[in-house]
Amino acid sequence: MSASKLHPTNHLVNPMLTDLYQLTMCYAYWQSNRQNDDAVYELFFRKNPFKGEYTIYCGLDEVLKHVASFKFTESDIEYLKSIPAFENCNPAFFDDYLAHLDCSQVKIYSLDQGRTAFPRVPLLIVVAPLGIGQLLETTLLTLINYPSLVATNAARMVVAARGIAHSDEFHHSHSHKEDPLFGLRKSMCVICKGAGYGKDQEPAIALAEFGLRRAQGPDGGFSATKYSLIGGFDSTSNVLAGKILGVPIAGTHAHAFVQSFVKLEEADKVSIQVNGEDILLLPQVLKYRNEILGGDWTRTNDSELAAFIAYAGAFPHSFLALVDTYDTLNSGIRNFILVALALDDNGYTPKGIRLDSGDLSYLSLEASKLFREIGEKFNRPIFKNLIISASNDIDEEVLYDLNKQGHAISLFGIGTNLVTCENQPALGCVYKLVEINGTPRIKLSQ
Repeated sequence: MSASKLHPTNHLVNPMLTDLYQLTMCYAYWQSNRQNDDAVYELFFRKNPFKGEYTIYCGLDEVLKHVASFKFTESDIEYLKSIPAFENCNPAFFDDYLAHLDCSQVKIYSLDQGRTAFPRVPLLIVVAPLGIGQLLETTLLTLINYPSLVATNAARMVVAARGIAHSDEFHHSHSHKEDPLFGLRKSMCVICKGAGYGKDQEPAIALAEFGLRRAQGPDGGFSATKYSLIGGFDSTSNVLAGKILGVPIAGTHAHAFVQSFVKLEEADKVSIQVNGEDILLLPQVLKYRNEILGGDWTRTNDSELAAFIAYAGAFPHSFLALVDTYDTLNSGIRNFILVALALDDNGYTPKGIRLDSGDLSYLSLEASKLFREIGEKFNRPIFKNLIISASNDIDEEVLYDLNKQGHAISLFGIGTNLVTCENQPALGCVYKLVEINGTPRIKLSQ
């Protein structure tokens, strides 16, 4: 991709996205005619996040876009001239230096994005004239700190969820030139304990990023989506990220959809297409409920059943229901099964259920048990392959606990604790001058 086509994803990323002291230092360099001295800067972190042993390096893609498009605009220059810090400064600094400044003399040496990184080993090295190298500091830090933190958080959750025995390498499906995400993988190539998966096979458990509503603003949400996928997540609920990045999006419905139905009759006109004909779902569902299964099955929640029928009518090819609005075991899962049986009778394959509250281990195992029983009772192979997804404030510790307890969950939807990195809100990368005109430099702390 040519430099002229490289622009940061977020329009706020430009030379003005910096701290004031970067500009005041740059002016002082210029005033003393040192702005073009040869300088080397290193960007690194001092401790792995989450008390761990590794960090997944991310953000390089946006760094390169920023460097390729670095240019102060006329309005930028006019604003800088107007602020108190520069009221007595030489106008030539703005008109002759900043107005024409770009990164054509900047060289960047970097680890590959998505690679494992370790403390005090440079993530990237900037070789540049002293002035422009200084102006890059804040922007590069903000473009690397959070992406690397959230990618690491995601990778740790992948390890916890999938019960990975050992995986030291992060494999890339494409080269950097072919991959617009610079290292995005469909999923981490891993070995799952007891699952019999080979190195190049998909893992048994999938993870979806659900954090947009809890993220630190729109950019935090978008960045979390992008870099959690590099960390090993498989999909996202973020529709805009799906459009921009071309990544898989996932989602079903919320409790509000179920609550919006108040009586069974609201589903009496819901139909699906079968061989070109409209077939009503409600009579078939009620036949299973009242005649074939009977007993406790007749006492499932009517309004919830109406909601499931309506949703199945809208999405018969991908019906996945949230089953914990009222009573997970005695109503939600059973209502899903009733609708799933009717869909299967008509040639459609239901996808599964989502649990969003309660004891996820117990409920998932009970759901799996009931699915097996129904599959055997009615000779329905589809019930062997239903997805049991789970959400509800899941974090790394919860994932490890679920593995210890045992569960039947095949997809985790993780939001708040992934995107906010609650256990450690910042990575702490720093950007240090290490050489000037060939002379090594180091900052010493007392």
